[in-house]
Amino acid sequence: MADTSSLKLDPSSQKELEQFIETEQAQARVQSQIHNLTSLCWDKCVGSISSGFSGKEQSCLANCVDRFFDTSAFLVRKVEEKRAFAGAS
Repeated sequence: MADTSSLKLDPSSQKELEQFIETEQAQARVQSQIHNLTSLCWDKCVGSISSGFSGKEQSCLANCVDRFFDTSAFLVRKVEEKRAFAGAS
C-alpha cells in the first residue's frame, strides 16, 4: 500500500484515501489478470487470425477461461483458509 502518512490529512480523510488507493490497486490487479488470461488463452487456442474462430478454437477458449477461473477461485479459498487458520491460532 502507498505511504500516505506524510500527508497532512485528518484521520477520516486518511482512511478514505487509503481505501481509495487499495481499491485502485485491486482494480489494477484484476486488469493485469485479465490481460494475462487473454494472452495465455489466445496463445494456447488460436492458431491464426481469420474472420472468426473455429469451433475448436471457441471450445478451447471457453475451457481455458473456465479453468483459469476455477484455479483462481481455488487459490482464493486456500488463502482465505490459511488466513482463518492463522487468525484462530
